[in-house]
Amino acid sequence: MIANWDVKYETNISEIDSQHKKLFRLINQIETIYEENKGHLSLKTKSLIDAVSELEDYTLSHFLIEERVMELNQYPDLEAHKRQHDRFTDKILELKNRLTSNSLLTNDNELNQFFSDLIGFLRLWLTNHILKEDMDYKPYIKLDL
Repeated sequence: MIANWDVKYETNISEIDSQHKKLFRLINQIETIYEENKGHLSLKTKSLIDAVSELEDYTLSHFLIEERVMELNQYPDLEAHKRQHDRFTDKILELKNRLTSNSLLTNDNELNQFFSDLIGFLRLWLTNHILKEDMDYKPYIKLDL
C-alpha cells in the first residue's frame, strides 16, 4: 500500500510539511519500483540505488532544517529529537551500503526482502516519528523558517 499524505501529518510549519510531503513521494517512488518489479529487481538496480540515495540526501537536509526550527523556538527536547534523526540517518546509510554491495544487487530474492524491509521501516518511521515525535514540537513553534 502506497503512503498517502493526510492532514494528520501536518505540523503547520510550511517548510517542514512540504519536506514531509517529499518524504511520502520518495517512499512511494521506492514502493512503486518494488511493486512493479518484484522478482526481477536486479534489472532496476540503478533506479533503486538512485531512489535510496535521494532518500539519504533528503533526510540530511530535512533534519537540519527541522532541527534549526526547533532550535530557534527553544524546543526543550531538541537533543532527544536529534538523536532519533541520527539513528534514522545511520540506518538509511547502512541500508544504502548494504544495497550497493555486489552480492545483493544480483540476487532478486535478497533484493525483494531488502526492499520489503526498507518499505516497512519507512512506514514505521512515518507513523512513529512524524505522528508522534514531530507533533510533540508543534506547540512550541512560533517562528517558521
